[in-house]
Amino acid sequence: MVRSTKSNKFNYDFDNDVIFFYSENKNYDFSIDTEGIIFDLSDDKHLMDIEIFDASKRFGVSKSDLRTVKHFEANINIDRENIKISMKLGIQKRNRLLDKIYDALALNTMNIPPSKYGMAASC
Repeated sequence: MVRSTKSNKFNYDFDNDVIFFYSENKNYDFSIDTEGIIFDLSDDKHLMDIEIFDASKRFGVSKSDLRTVKHFEANINIDRENIKISMKLGIQKRNRLLDKIYDALALNTMNIPPSKYGMAASC
């Protein structure tokens, strides 16, 4: 079962190149740090927010482009050995929408039980 979260909130810290997607009305339980991408989970085990460091480098866009985010999707699949992350960011560039994708793989060193999480945001 995929635990999905809808979000329409995001912040971008231009100086530090960190983008943050989040939902409200959830109680924090714990965080998963996968080398510059941090996921916070709620006490009901839903994805609360995602913080992405070095966002412009990860998505291959300029820092200015990250001010024009229109949508965001993330899927996180955790198995016994790995945490697989797939993210898609839609940015407005001139008169068209560009999708940028970032996939990552990290070791499940925290021994998090197998699970699937998703987040979608319209900005």
